[in-house]
Amino acid sequence: MATLARTFIVIGCVLLTAAGALSAYGFHGLAETIGPDQRESWGWAVDMQFYHALGLVFVGLLADRLGMSWWLKLAGLAMLGGILIFSGLIYAQVLGAPESVGEIVPTGGTLFMLSWLLVAGAALSARR
Repeated sequence: MATLARTFIVIGCVLLTAAGALSAYGFHGLAETIGPDQRESWGWAVDMQFYHALGLVFVGLLADRLGMSWWLKLAGLAMLGGILIFSGLIYAQVLGAPESVGEIVPTGGTLFMLSWLLVAGAALSARR
């Protein structure tokens, strides 16, 4: 297995573990300190982190099967960037970061969408 494929799988698994912990923290640790809208935002950030961390594992497995193409490299990096920007900034906002960081959050969502288009490109251009 190529190093980058393995790296995507490991990072994806770590982010999946973190999503589980962040979900529990949002439910138990923040339940008394944040309002319903913030809980909903936290939950959405956890969901998107979970889906795209799982996607990162998928990219690593797909790279092992098809070969690591530039399509898959960019897809993995876009998923990782999307998690950091989208989910990370929502977590930060809920925990008290300035509301203005919310203006950057859609960039993470755009990276999520781009990542899946790149995975599709990888599948269409695969030689195996």
